[in-house]
Amino acid sequence: MAMTFITKVISMGFELELQIDEEHEDAKYFQIYRQIRDLITSGAIPGGSKLPSIRTLAKNTDVNTSTVVNAYKMLEKDNLVYKREGSGTFVLSKDDEVLIGNDTFYFEPGELEFGYSYGEDVIDLSSSAPDPNLFPIKDFKNVMDEVLEEDGASAFMYQTSTGYLPLRKSLQSYSGSYGIKCNEDDIYVVSGAQQGIDIIAKAMVKSGDYVFVETPTYCGAIAAFKSRGARLVQVSLYPDGPGIKELEMLVKQFRPILFYAMPNFHNPTGYTYSERKKRYLLLLARKYNFKVLEDDYAGDLNFSTSRIFPLKSFDNDNSVIYLKSFSKIFMPGLRLAYLIVPEEIRERTADAKIASDISTSGLMQRVLRKYIEEGILKRHTEYLKKELAVRYLEMVRAVRKCIRGGSLVEPRGGLNLWVKLPNGISSVELYDKCMEKKVVISPGIFYTKGEVGLTHMRISFSGVDIEKIWQGISIIGTEVENIKNKNRIEII
Repeated sequence: MAMTFITKVISMGFELELQIDEEHEDAKYFQIYRQIRDLITSGAIPGGSKLPSIRTLAKNTDVNTSTVVNAYKMLEKDNLVYKREGSGTFVLSKDDEVLIGNDTFYFEPGELEFGYSYGEDVIDLSSSAPDPNLFPIKDFKNVMDEVLEEDGASAFMYQTSTGYLPLRKSLQSYSGSYGIKCNEDDIYVVSGAQQGIDIIAKAMVKSGDYVFVETPTYCGAIAAFKSRGARLVQVSLYPDGPGIKELEMLVKQFRPILFYAMPNFHNPTGYTYSERKKRYLLLLARKYNFKVLEDDYAGDLNFSTSRIFPLKSFDNDNSVIYLKSFSKIFMPGLRLAYLIVPEEIRERTADAKIASDISTSGLMQRVLRKYIEEGILKRHTEYLKKELAVRYLEMVRAVRKCIRGGSLVEPRGGLNLWVKLPNGISSVELYDKCMEKKVVISPGIFYTKGEVGLTHMRISFSGVDIEKIWQGISIIGTEVENIKNKNRIEII
């Protein structure tokens, strides 16, 4: 005798009706698989829809959870659905919700609205710019004097669009210290990481091309790719990198031209890919013929004792375009970064750089070269790591003590903490409440949409001293408790 079970997913705009026949020759999991498959392929369940959770579907159809798991696994093998860890199972299609829409926030609060206009009474935990008190002002003045003494007026002339050759040679050696093999012809000096992203977007992306980005991610990159008409596909990120099966399924479905990634001390989460996942990403890039734009914005700031290498150091097939910024370890306002570009796209990259600003400041390039060659950059980086490591540890302690019910994965490097807020706390509401108390945070919605954005915040320890870290986190904790109490009263 056949039994019919109905489970409704009202929020997704469709009703899932399944018929399970206990006397049918097909196993129950296969019956569930076949019926959902037919609904997806017929369009009855639209792309981007979230399927019922395993427990919900098992309960509504009176089967074991393992039965539903097996059905969903078969749908995955057919490239019809994919799993987002912690979120559920979603239907894949080219109109899937993994595509980022046009309502994405492009800039963080400090970049868009406030900059450095805060008063001294404001505690800014939103900016990942380093504390100005840590800038090597004396060294900079000495190096600037040396450059002007040696090069005179020529220091102010235009450089070639690819960059000052002596600096590119220094950057070749600098890259080698991180396990990256390249020569000076591979290197393009650019005016900051944002310009580097924009140049690669101009060089590689045409309207309608698929570009993969991690979620959450740096929204300045989203802005650059969208300006080229790219269709952006979100790749869920976990503490050790993307989900391997999910990533390959998305690659097969969308065939991207580029994947923008921050494999070490990711912004905003601080996550670092495992070596296994770094190598697997390169395998996929070679197999499916796409490039990875690696943004190594904070790789130098490793507070652990184990070495962490860039994705580029594992690249034997020229699949990786490497982007390294000096904003976080040198001085942000000097706007210096460099690209390591595979030969096949060098000409397009050079054209894009000329179209952007012809060339990067020759004076600042000469200064950076001196910093590298005289060992000042290495010395300052070690000093910065020690200073920031202390602030990092204090911020972790403060979060664990002051924000009851919050949680985080400790990154052990970088500039930020990605904090999961206690249940029922919205990052948007918390941002507003903290602003009233003159504490600035970055709500998760500036890096990703949906539940994750609403339930997380990014706080940065690089721009504030230890006293302000504790003051700021204490205020955040108090506001969290105030919101909890307000929610309890509303429920009553």
